[in-house]
Amino acid sequence: MYQAGIYCRVSVEEQDKESEYSNSIHSQIQMARDYIAEQNDVAEIKIYADDGFSGSNFERTEFRRMLADIELGTIDMVIFKDISRLGREHIDTNYYIGKYFPEKRIRVVSILDNYDSAVSTYDELLEIKTLLNDMYLRDTSRKIKITIQAKRSMGEYTPKQPPYGYIKSETIHNHLEIDSYAAEIVKRIYRMYRNGAGCSVISRTLNEDQIPCPAKYKKEVLKNGYAWNVGKGLWTPATVRGILKNPVYTGAVVIRKHERPSYKLKYRKAIPLEEMELVPDAHEAIISKEEFTQVQQIRQGRQVPYFDRNKEPHKYVGLLFCGKCKTAMRKRYLASHNNFDGYMCGFHQKMGQNYCELNHITFEKLDELVVFAINQQLKQMRTDLKKLEVQIWQRKPELDGKIARLQAKTERNTEYRKRAYEQFMDDILSKEEYLELKQIYDNENRQYQKELSILKNEEQKQQETVNQTKIWLEHFNRRKLTEKQLTRDVLVELIDKIYVYPDQKIDIYFKFAMNDDSPDVILQKGGVM
Repeated sequence: MYQAGIYCRVSVEEQDKESEYSNSIHSQIQMARDYIAEQNDVAEIKIYADDGFSGSNFERTEFRRMLADIELGTIDMVIFKDISRLGREHIDTNYYIGKYFPEKRIRVVSILDNYDSAVSTYDELLEIKTLLNDMYLRDTSRKIKITIQAKRSMGEYTPKQPPYGYIKSETIHNHLEIDSYAAEIVKRIYRMYRNGAGCSVISRTLNEDQIPCPAKYKKEVLKNGYAWNVGKGLWTPATVRGILKNPVYTGAVVIRKHERPSYKLKYRKAIPLEEMELVPDAHEAIISKEEFTQVQQIRQGRQVPYFDRNKEPHKYVGLLFCGKCKTAMRKRYLASHNNFDGYMCGFHQKMGQNYCELNHITFEKLDELVVFAINQQLKQMRTDLKKLEVQIWQRKPELDGKIARLQAKTERNTEYRKRAYEQFMDDILSKEEYLELKQIYDNENRQYQKELSILKNEEQKQQETVNQTKIWLEHFNRRKLTEKQLTRDVLVELIDKIYVYPDQKIDIYFKFAMNDDSPDVILQKGGVM
């Protein structure tokens, strides 16, 4: 008797769709139970339902719980509606279907795909479907982006939560109206900054006056469903800074604030204010354009990086952040030594222990951990490159075979269509019969061409990855980096950001290994975790 787990998933976009028979969790469960009822050797053990999760990654709560139960031996069978419920990302989906589940001896049933691993193998048609799902995900992401940008270009404010100082209109869709109380606080912030107060002073003053911070105000005063449940409800310099640089207060709508390197990544890169595309006069302004411009000029004049004694920026400037509060780390000065000894949380340094705990790391320890991490990453890159080259070499005959078969099918259909036309001209086939055959051959050829395109794109992407990695490794041609070689140029070239935690554990995100939103290397005093 198979011990079956039913896996269901609905994305946020699918939740918003209304149809008589949708991909709802309920319908997916019922379909799986109908399947089980027809079997004599399958028992339902657990249901795993990821409600509101994208198929672009596999870091889902219920999916991870299912894997844990597989490891424990609780279930030995997984049932889902179709392959897209498992995931829409091609590589990872194929990994679980083609490698992980077979190795764990898990029977897999995809109902609508007519796939049962107990009676059939994971064939190329199912693999192609995962590629099509991946393409669907990419296309959906693109369409959503275009739709949102189109709405914003017409002056609509599309984010669910309005910025502090505004509320959403109840009569005009996606239109902002001024919240008189919060708007006065915004004006006060701009006025204080123009009069010489910094973000730290402004935030401390607002806290002393017991002004609720934006998150607390939205949840407890406006009660608009804002999901704030963390923090102490205090103003911070970062919050003030965000208000000071937001052009929405001039009555403008920003078409695009961030850009994402890939639809699969959570990581977003902020677009500089001067490069943002704005739609002016979309709603009533709280701050005049002249005042906003003046504030930006003041901000620019106050942005001074930390310098070493040689007048050069210290090598970790812009790369080092507190892992607890995400604030930039600052150099720590010890009066007893009359010198700087390392870095500490900038928030703690400026605001005190009530805002963030003491988080400190010495220059020596940081350099030691970072050098070790870089060397480990370079070593891993060389290893991964060799593995990828071997995989490409091993798979090339199979890939070439698939391409050749699809090309042969296309040529065969072209010939069949030609013969059908000749038979039509010789009055062997009627016009209706010819047109029907022509449509069949044309439809099949379009599908073959789509599959060919997917296969060729996959081959091209793999080779591009190899070529780019080789170029990068040749550019950074060091077998082993030393602490003396750890210059700012090296750090800026290699590292996107470093998070430091109170136990001196660090998370490092490398520029050349941006596969997901997780740190590429995690280190602490003893070395790699």
